[in-house]
Amino acid sequence: MFNIILAGGSGTRFWPQSRENHPKQLLKLGGNDTLIQQTLQRLLALAPLERTFIITGEAHATETCRQLQGRGFDSGNLVAEPASRNTASAIALAAHLTAQIDPDAVMAIYPSDHFIGDLERFNEAATQAADLALQGYLVTLGIQPNRPETGFGYIKKGDSLNIGQGAFQIEKFTEKPSADKAAEFLKQGGYYWNSGMFFWKASVFLEELQSHLPNTASALQGIADCLTQKSGKFPFQTLDAKGKSKYEGLESISVDNGVMEKSKRSAVIPADIGWNDVGSWSALDEIMKKDASGNIISGDVIPVDCRNSIIQGSSRLLAVLGIEDTIIVDTEDALLICDKNRAQEVKQIAAAINKEKRKEAREPNTVVKPWGSYTTLETNNNYLVKRIEVLPGEKLSLQSHTGRSERWTVIQGIAEAEKDGETFRLSSNESIYIPQGAKHRLGNPGEELLVIIEIQTGPLLDENDITRYEDLYGREGS
Repeated sequence: MFNIILAGGSGTRFWPQSRENHPKQLLKLGGNDTLIQQTLQRLLALAPLERTFIITGEAHATETCRQLQGRGFDSGNLVAEPASRNTASAIALAAHLTAQIDPDAVMAIYPSDHFIGDLERFNEAATQAADLALQGYLVTLGIQPNRPETGFGYIKKGDSLNIGQGAFQIEKFTEKPSADKAAEFLKQGGYYWNSGMFFWKASVFLEELQSHLPNTASALQGIADCLTQKSGKFPFQTLDAKGKSKYEGLESISVDNGVMEKSKRSAVIPADIGWNDVGSWSALDEIMKKDASGNIISGDVIPVDCRNSIIQGSSRLLAVLGIEDTIIVDTEDALLICDKNRAQEVKQIAAAINKEKRKEAREPNTVVKPWGSYTTLETNNNYLVKRIEVLPGEKLSLQSHTGRSERWTVIQGIAEAEKDGETFRLSSNESIYIPQGAKHRLGNPGEELLVIIEIQTGPLLDENDITRYEDLYGREGS
């Protein structure tokens, strides 16, 4: 069996913690590990790491590799999509990759950002689904609904397959019904939430893709031959120019709509596995510990007379009085306050911010990079102040800027600064000036975290004003 982890996402429903460039699977929700770290860990019992592939977007590939560094995952098993084309295309890409190795192997497809509470039952359900997939079925796990949820797709089970225990044909798919319709499904019974987990042989899926999405199937013929490995510290796979052109022209459609609901081979196995799709802030009610008043509190928060609320603080004190059924999420650059019962609508806020082309939709104030992170402390028309943290042994790219100069002052650790071919070693309270246009590089040769304050001045204070000449992470160019 091959584990296929789908790690796309636009970071809208957990705004402001998640952003377009830092989606939900990269967050720590419901544990000390991020959701994608949790996903990789739980799948170790089902297939070895060399048979585990991750499909993600180019913008998230390096950070995903960084988060999985030290956990045995080979970055060469990560494939970066050049564009988001929904799950049918991502799974088809993975199917071609799997079929090159073993066309009759079972592909087990999992979202990267779900929570599973009962691992023993999960392993049993996944094994049962894989066995059914070996017989030529397209299998999904169905979750027994416990409320009339409108944010999930529903599956109506059909006749029993009489194969093993608890496997059924799929009679109908319903995508995110109205509240009244969801309540009706709950009352009728025989309906399950669509978990987004799928099991099938690579060869069977490619046959069904050809039958139901022939344009996608045709466009992706030979796509595996278009894969190329990036250079750098995390040599993940991406598509060459020919492959990118093919992929970017694909129809954007889910595997549910494009294949599963049309196929006569679709089957569902009901599974009681403590599943939660962590689809909105209110989902934390089911996976995180609450205080005596039903609140979920994190960060520097003092709640007084608050009940059944989710309150997340950040770097400053957050004092909250007399609220109920409310979500408050405070970050360095944005504050969310909303009715907990309307948590699914937070994506509308993210969409409105994105429409205004504000950076708060794209990335947080502290931006994680493969070498560490930077935090914007203050900005104005002609200056910008950053706190930069560089991990031990890491380096930024050798780069230059056309519209700004920089001054670096070391706060903690040892810095190795390169400027126009000269190398300087800087300790705490020492600084260096980088003039506009100079080729420069910052590195951390020490064993502790390097922290510097960077002051930028000039007419163009833009992250896009950069030309890279050398880079550990394969990001050379402008």
